[in-house]
Amino acid sequence: MSASNHTVDSGSSSRSRSEHPPSRCYCNQVAPLRTVRFNGGRNAGRAFYGCSGWPDSCGFLRWVDEVDELRDMEDKLMEAATENAELRLQIDQLERRVRELLNASKNKQEQIEELAIESDVMRERMYSAYADRKLLVFCVISWVMFFFSFYVEELAL
Repeated sequence: MSASNHTVDSGSSSRSRSEHPPSRCYCNQVAPLRTVRFNGGRNAGRAFYGCSGWPDSCGFLRWVDEVDELRDMEDKLMEAATENAELRLQIDQLERRVRELLNASKNKQEQIEELAIESDVMRERMYSAYADRKLLVFCVISWVMFFFSFYVEELAL
């Protein structure tokens, strides 16, 4: 019997489902694309990859539509892995930016503390200068009063 008039049990395809889409069978031969040709079966007209030595072979069979599903899943997996890598890069960039902002915030906080200390020093100097001016004004007024009272006494004599 020729290979085109037989079907192969699809249970053997689970052995290598996670492998790269088939190009070689289990006996490491090229697995050609074939089509089920007998009438009446549920797989009639269905394409598959099968061992080149079939029916007396390793029993490799993988339906093309399952291969397509497998390729689609691999494509989706690759897309998800790529997206995951891109998101990881974005996360790394955002974490780096957060560290930069925290450092900048810390620096600004230190500057604010330095300015607060400087402001306190300036306030103390200002109050001291104000007190000095008050004392000076008091002294001037006292001397003026002293000289005025001395002058008035001189005039009265």
